[in-house]
Amino acid sequence: MSYRKWAIMIVYLIIIALVWWNREYLMNWVTEVEDGSSLFVFIILVILAAIPGIPFGIVGSVIGAKYGLIWGSIMNIAGSSLAAALVYTFTRYLFQSWGRELLTKSGAIERCNLFINSHLFWSILIARMIPIFPAAVINIYAGVFRIRFKTFFIATLIGKLPVMISFAYIGDNMISGSQQWVTFLIIYLIFLLIVYMCYKWYMSRLTAR
Repeated sequence: MSYRKWAIMIVYLIIIALVWWNREYLMNWVTEVEDGSSLFVFIILVILAAIPGIPFGIVGSVIGAKYGLIWGSIMNIAGSSLAAALVYTFTRYLFQSWGRELLTKSGAIERCNLFINSHLFWSILIARMIPIFPAAVINIYAGVFRIRFKTFFIATLIGKLPVMISFAYIGDNMISGSQQWVTFLIIYLIFLLIVYMCYKWYMSRLTAR
């Protein structure tokens, strides 16, 4: 790996460490920051969305609580999609060997190959709709195996729509004191369960072939 790639990786790791150590402060800052600083909030949103292990549902709900359903949804969708595109680009053009090694260690390559190679666009779209499916795995896999960016990004954008709007809606309702978010959350969880069961059924059929 060239010195340039090492330098970029070190900077990226430093950013990850700083964000992780200060994640509670950052979340509090997002809720208190003035509306004129929306650009800075969006940048923080993108960084948080790009880091594996940070539950974006909490971040998305906080954004929804601060900016409301419409603008909160727009920021969530734009921020998470941009983060996915950045991770894809970094993995594809700079850290392909590292990404492949990471996927191999996690055992994700076999699962992703089985699921994604059969129906590429729909596989990515469905995976995006299931919040428990690691977004980082999808991003890194797409970069490592050079999945066409247009297919990856459009499927990501469409798949994130229901999830990110839901996060914003829940956050907006919670901050306003409305109890509608409880009913909505139950309905949405049932929807996710159905999608997940369909995914498991489809995977079992692929495995049996």
